[in-house]
Amino acid sequence: MTVLRCIARRPAATALQAAASAASKTRAAPSFARSLYTVPTLANHDQLEANGIPGLFSKQGFRTAYTKYQQHIIDELNASTAGTPYEGQETKSLTIEFARDPTKAYAFNLASMAFNNHFFFRGINTNPDVHSTPPSDLAIQIKRDFSSMDTLRDTFLATADAMFGPGFVWLVQTKDVEAGHLRILPTYIAGSPLSGAHYRRQSHDLNTHNADSYAAVNKVGTFGAAAQQDMRPKKPLGGVDIVPLLCVNTWEHAWLADYGVKGKADYLRAWWDKIDWDMVRQGATIAPNTNKPNNFVF
Repeated sequence: MTVLRCIARRPAATALQAAASAASKTRAAPSFARSLYTVPTLANHDQLEANGIPGLFSKQGFRTAYTKYQQHIIDELNASTAGTPYEGQETKSLTIEFARDPTKAYAFNLASMAFNNHFFFRGINTNPDVHSTPPSDLAIQIKRDFSSMDTLRDTFLATADAMFGPGFVWLVQTKDVEAGHLRILPTYIAGSPLSGAHYRRQSHDLNTHNADSYAAVNKVGTFGAAAQQDMRPKKPLGGVDIVPLLCVNTWEHAWLADYGVKGKADYLRAWWDKIDWDMVRQGATIAPNTNKPNNFVF
């Protein structure tokens, strides 16, 4: 069964398109060739389309979780940004740009999901003949920050399995002065781990929190704090700069077809065994003396 869930109802006329329409009434728009988003090609993409990812996704499972879903998101993003200054910009840049503006919430969801889902797949080891393990310096840092590889695995997978709603669980590295620490970060729905998008990190599952507790901080509106988003820093006061290194997708469409309604834990365990640790290492900054003791913080 194929499950494709729309992230948000597509508005009849987005704020981006409305702004573009208003501008066109005051001056003639120059002619230009449209710059459209396309689905990023993964390593061994043709083989993945034909065979899936052995040990993780069947052919149909891969096509649903990546090819079809990513194409759906990209099509919606193209439609949402058509004729605006944002057309064709990188999804990472759009995610940060739209995060502070509630009128662009729909476009943020699309850009963030396009970035997150691609990040998830690019971190998977797709070679069935290679068993990836963390390079030695990364393994030392994992031991320093989580006490052991088993602790990281158990904590990471337990966090992902406990998510009642869809989202992503990330391994991130803080940008500390001496040596960045590794941390686990959950984001719900289309929430982003990017430092400049912390206003929409969505690190809490509203399915398991009292909705009334968010009333005091819900200031979306013309006269709310978000109305001055252009004057606000991209990073919230007290926010921490982080770099995403790895993530797992917990949206149902990513695993339901291959693992069934009770198979989320099996999917997560299978994913862990397919992590491309060399890719994780490429994104990390490992400083000397990473074997210094550190208090474990989740």
